[in-house]
Amino acid sequence: KEKIHDHECQCSYEHLNLLLQFIMGIKVSLESLQPQSLEVASKRLQELHQSLRGLELKMSKLGGGAAASMQGAITPTLLTSFTPLSSAVAITLELQLQNEKKKVAELSQRCQELELKVSTFENIICVLNREMERSSTTMEAYNRQHRLDQDKIEILNNKVRQLERTVSLRDLSIVEMEGKMREMSASTYDGIFIWKISDFTKKRQDAVAGRAPAMFSPAFYTSKYGYKMCLRIYLNGDGTGRGTHLSLFFVVMRGHSDALLKWPFNQKVTLMLLDQNNREHIIDAFRPDVSSSSFQRPVSDMNIASGCPLFCPLSKLDSKNSYIRDDTIFVKTIVDPTGL
Repeated sequence: KEKIHDHECQCSYEHLNLLLQFIMGIKVSLESLQPQSLEVASKRLQELHQSLRGLELKMSKLGGGAAASMQGAITPTLLTSFTPLSSAVAITLELQLQNEKKKVAELSQRCQELELKVSTFENIICVLNREMERSSTTMEAYNRQHRLDQDKIEILNNKVRQLERTVSLRDLSIVEMEGKMREMSASTYDGIFIWKISDFTKKRQDAVAGRAPAMFSPAFYTSKYGYKMCLRIYLNGDGTGRGTHLSLFFVVMRGHSDALLKWPFNQKVTLMLLDQNNREHIIDAFRPDVSSSSFQRPVSDMNIASGCPLFCPLSKLDSKNSYIRDDTIFVKTIVDPTGL
């Protein structure tokens, strides 16, 4: 017992130090407690107070001035270090609890606002979905109508192309008919034909340049069912007369009544360049060479031309005379109808 008493007197200071460290550890634990553990912390504090009072009573029973002095020195320290602990922790925990409540209230309010916005957006989405469905239905109807319109357009385009081909054929027929009408209006049926050549200067320049060296006259006939003929003229000459003379030729053409006519062609032909003052016509005449192919029955549109390569000197046309007037010349041919 004496050893135990001595040990308690000598080691009481170390024991109180260990108790102080334990209490400070509890203080740290209390500071980390959450608001919901406040009641548990209060109970724990009451238990610690009771333990502390029990230790104080036990220390008072111990004898010796050292123990009493140490107890007197340590007890205020414990009381000053521990007593503020419970109130400070309670205030801190209360503030944390209030802050958490504010945060929870703010979050709750934001959730309510978001729920309202979500509800609004859901209504808008429903409206947009209905609009999209209506638009899709309308678009399908438009697409069907567009396909029908495209089919109609294709049909109309085919009809237009057919009509264009028909119009082109009609145009060709009209051009052909106009040519025949001009030929018929210019044709004669008595073997006498006068050919008017206008724009003489330009046509002669074309002949000199080689762009159009020769020109054919409209057809004419000895009678309605007689020989078909035309003239061919070289305004800058041909053959031996090229560049020096105007060359004039007679051409037998294939006609509709050739089977009823005498062949070879054997009628006298007279060629004339008319003086427009009716005084000095340039005249040349020939009788066909019946052995020449130029006067046999034509097997193509026209036979080879035959006539006068040196019909009229170009110098005579260039001199002051009446062969060219108003940039126009007149060429006349006469086919003798004797024996027809």
